[in-house]
Amino acid sequence: MAIVLGLLVAITYGAGDFLGGLAAKRSATMAVVIGSFGVAAVLLGVVTVGWMAIGDPPTPTTNDLWLGVGTGLIAPFGIGLLYQGLATGRMSVVAPITAVVAASVPLAWGLFEGERPSSGALVGVAMALVAVILISGAPTPEAHRADTAALPLAAVVGPAMGSGLAFGVIFVLLGSTSADAGLWPLVVARPLAVALTVLAAAILARRAHRALGPSIVPSRSAWPYVVGAGVLDITANAFYLAGTNAGLLSIVAVLSSLYPAATVLLARIFLDERLHRLQIAGLALAALGAAAMAAA
Repeated sequence: MAIVLGLLVAITYGAGDFLGGLAAKRSATMAVVIGSFGVAAVLLGVVTVGWMAIGDPPTPTTNDLWLGVGTGLIAPFGIGLLYQGLATGRMSVVAPITAVVAASVPLAWGLFEGERPSSGALVGVAMALVAVILISGAPTPEAHRADTAALPLAAVVGPAMGSGLAFGVIFVLLGSTSADAGLWPLVVARPLAVALTVLAAAILARRAHRALGPSIVPSRSAWPYVVGAGVLDITANAFYLAGTNAGLLSIVAVLSSLYPAATVLLARIFLDERLHRLQIAGLALAALGAAAMAAA
């Protein structure tokens, strides 16, 4: 069951990131983050009220709530960096790098906590690192050289790796919640993330002497993608909480990191993004590495 839930996380995360990237092409990145987090917070509120009305709601511990606070503080940075990368660079490059880094963090945490992965898992980590080099080192296709909106690969690798680190920490935090936490860590995390992002937008707008509105409110054309990204984001997190309660953190986290498969597939279908053969090899190697880690 944990493996199925981990794969569902990958599918919903990947689709949500694709929609978030499209929204970030139409509106300010912070506005997309605030909008998607706001949609997620409203959805969580409705679900929580309904759960309490039905009866027998989950009873989180104080530690569960604090883990939610940590998630809320880190999430804006992870999502913001990811959407920035997806909007300014190729989705087929940014998403896999983010995923490989995010998958490595829970594994490193497990080692710190005393876990001893098999040699197969360590081979998977090495394969993933090589995959990052292949994916980020592929030459820019002719179609993208003519696209002045696309930044060089060197400019998007940093945000992608930063986003992956943030997501990896979130994987560890959410995976450390108790089985009775329910969705309460997310109920705490999402409003906090919205407030933190609005504050950051206000500070940046003031420094630039600009109006705050465009920084926190998505454009009309971006809203359908923002709503979709918010719904898929909270759905993926719910699957992840259920998965880590049903199985091992390292297994579910690594399976969850396969979400670029969905992102890249959607980008190929709807945006006609072409993949260089080095990127294809890197994606295949990343998938094999993730599979090796998951099988450990």
